[in-house]
Amino acid sequence: MTKQAALDPIVIEGISKHFGGTKALDNVSLTLQPGTIHALVGQNGCGKSTLIKILSGYYTPDPGGRIMVGGRELPLPLTPTASAEEGFAFVHQDLGLGESLSVMENVCVGALVTNKWGRVRWKAMRKLVHQLLRDLGSSVHPDTPVAELSQAERTGVAMARALFARGRNAARLLVLDEPTAYLPPAEVQKIFVTVRRAAALGAAVVFVTHRLDEVVEITDEVTVLRDGKHVLTAPTSSMTQNSIIEAILGRSLGELYPSRDSNSKDKILMSVRGLTGESVRGLSFDLHEGEVLGVTGLAGMGQDEVPYLLVGSVRPKEGELVFDGNDTGRLTPLKANRLGIGLLPANRTTDSGVPTASIRENLTSVSLREFLRPGGRLNHRAERARTMATIKEYDVRPGGDSEALLGSLSGGNQQKVLVAKWLRMPHLRCMIMHEPAQGIDVSAKKSVLTLVKEVAARGVAVILVSSEHEDLAHLCDRVLVVREGELCAEVTSESMSGDRIAELCYAS
Repeated sequence: MTKQAALDPIVIEGISKHFGGTKALDNVSLTLQPGTIHALVGQNGCGKSTLIKILSGYYTPDPGGRIMVGGRELPLPLTPTASAEEGFAFVHQDLGLGESLSVMENVCVGALVTNKWGRVRWKAMRKLVHQLLRDLGSSVHPDTPVAELSQAERTGVAMARALFARGRNAARLLVLDEPTAYLPPAEVQKIFVTVRRAAALGAAVVFVTHRLDEVVEITDEVTVLRDGKHVLTAPTSSMTQNSIIEAILGRSLGELYPSRDSNSKDKILMSVRGLTGESVRGLSFDLHEGEVLGVTGLAGMGQDEVPYLLVGSVRPKEGELVFDGNDTGRLTPLKANRLGIGLLPANRTTDSGVPTASIRENLTSVSLREFLRPGGRLNHRAERARTMATIKEYDVRPGGDSEALLGSLSGGNQQKVLVAKWLRMPHLRCMIMHEPAQGIDVSAKKSVLTLVKEVAARGVAVILVSSEHEDLAHLCDRVLVVREGELCAEVTSESMSGDRIAELCYAS
């Protein structure tokens, strides 16, 4: 990295952005210092993504603001090319890596090292990439196919590509958008090493996350946006998680977790025996009506396959499932739906919802039979009325348009819609949720976790598959720990704590 390019601070002054009558950013100003890690936090929809897209050249800001580098004012609006030329680099949740390509090819995409005749200098390129990876604390070999890497290693490769800056090797700004959203704790620590190395190379690092424990652990400064406005920039050392939450919300959150329900749960709703898939072997358990049963384990241990085996979207190799006293035979998602089993997948943009469909279409997709007239025609007025009532009940924002596309909402509000889709299903008996609080802000997380307890109080059984040990400890009646594809431990309410669950996950 060219040191001079990394010495100048990036000053953002008075940046605003309207979308029609909605003000997404309102006179936002902040300064990003080279060599520091700067947290950018706030609720979904607070303006973080809008600001990032202005910096990356995909959105045009309103007139009046400016962006300066070392006292030099950049012409606005930036274009994606101009943003890249300034050394502004971005790593998103979707890393955009070519899995069939090598690490070296991914890092140097668009800027292969060539000689004067245009031939690729593979040896020089390999040496360059190897040194950059070493600078970031990565031991990955440049010739390794990306498909063979762990998620943390892939994130490190995406960061190397960003810092390489298409051959200029002079990125002065590195924006990391939720880089740890889908990583377990052990993998997160690997990413932290890389982030610290990136800052040490001289880049100003912007770290966007909803995980406030990460903010406290790794960042030097924190900026809070609320309703499109800049409300706080402070040294992270002067803040606590609670004070950051209060700045994000503009009020005290209160208790994040709902109170534990101590009611007895006697009736067995589901019995699973010998469930076996690609990663899971011989899993057996009973699930009671009104029970919240947690399932967890370290990354790659098999627990993430369980939700999809249970509803038949992944076909089990072996196993028996008895539901409400009846052998279900081989389940399919449609058959599971008819039995009253709902599944909220972890990936809301590809598996759980349809971003290009409306809120209404997503909400009623599993309960259309409610709105059928005699003769099979849909009662669209009743469907829209139910959608608007649900939007209000679940506090989906913005809430005035049932025909707005799901993908136009923030992540937390998308998740509210997708949770509501299943919880409003009239014949729901069992709700299976895979990482329901992943990648959403603290206020949306509280709403989703509260809904888990409310649906259980109605007698619906809940299976909560999650890597968030504290969530499991506060919500679940029991937690099953999976290791190497097999059930290795069961934690009951008498010994329930996040630390205890983590200890059992890591124990050999």
